[in-house]
Amino acid sequence: MTPPAPRRPTMMNFAERSRELDHEHRKRLRGALPLTLSMRYLGSVLWRLRLGTAPVRAASAPRPPAGTVAITYVGHATAMITTPGSRILVDPMLENTLFGVRRAKAAGISAEDLADVDLVLVTHAHRDHLSRTSLARLPGSAPVIVPPHCERLVRRVGLLKVEELEPGHGYRSSDVEVTAVPVRHSGSRGLGDSARRGACGYVVRTSRHSIYVAGDTGYFSGFVEIGRRFRPDIALLPISGYEPAAFREEHMSPLDAVYAFEDLAARVMIPTSYGSFPLSYEPLEAPLDWLREIMRARGLPLCGAQAQGAEHGPCIAILDHGETVRFGKQKP
Repeated sequence: MTPPAPRRPTMMNFAERSRELDHEHRKRLRGALPLTLSMRYLGSVLWRLRLGTAPVRAASAPRPPAGTVAITYVGHATAMITTPGSRILVDPMLENTLFGVRRAKAAGISAEDLADVDLVLVTHAHRDHLSRTSLARLPGSAPVIVPPHCERLVRRVGLLKVEELEPGHGYRSSDVEVTAVPVRHSGSRGLGDSARRGACGYVVRTSRHSIYVAGDTGYFSGFVEIGRRFRPDIALLPISGYEPAAFREEHMSPLDAVYAFEDLAARVMIPTSYGSFPLSYEPLEAPLDWLREIMRARGLPLCGAQAQGAEHGPCIAILDHGETVRFGKQKP
């Protein structure tokens, strides 16, 4: 395992860090032939169909007190950010199947919280991030923020307010300000829809917190700039979809995500996009196993259920589907 990298990377050493990541991935991901990977993937999909989807009993996450933010891992790329004045749902994907692939665990969100959503963020148009069936289950009055050229996809659901955000542009709602930021990911919907569509991440800022939501992205130099400009306390970073190795063009492995966490200079990392759908060739449990291995090697501790972000060194909060972590922090 690579020794800990510098905590404050710069644009000048990004190329060196990228080469280091490529080297580590070649050592870890080499050896399997494409046919072997394909057969292994087909086997995992068929096994999931046999097992079905495990139910999740998610407790409601009440609006937190002033100065606190709550983050719930709903499952796959879906997360919920709850502040005293807002309940934000990111990339709602609530169905139990996707293109015939069975979900391992159901979405972890209570009916009470679903009815309380008052802002939705969609990072790109892929069907596991922009699910019109899932969007139709949300309150029609909740504004939906989407990347460029995605508005019509959402308007067909009948939601009342849809707003496109270019990277660098912002949206203010209640006690939060949302800014779209670049990612390294394609935005096209695919399967009969070849339109060129945008993709973005988001930074959600309250008076006391800055939360970075990556959506789907490959490792890229933009993390350094996002960290410099927005100084996120909390980073929601995907950790799956990295096998075969070519998938890393648009997705991150756990090691990529830890490097991105360092580039952002955030205090807390919350991994996402694991444990729900087998959509790539690595086993469903592999991303979390690898992340825990990296944490042991680098001395990165787990965050507890109640995390006072300002008093932490860097730490990682691993959440099960439907689990919530709360952060309180006094800004200087």
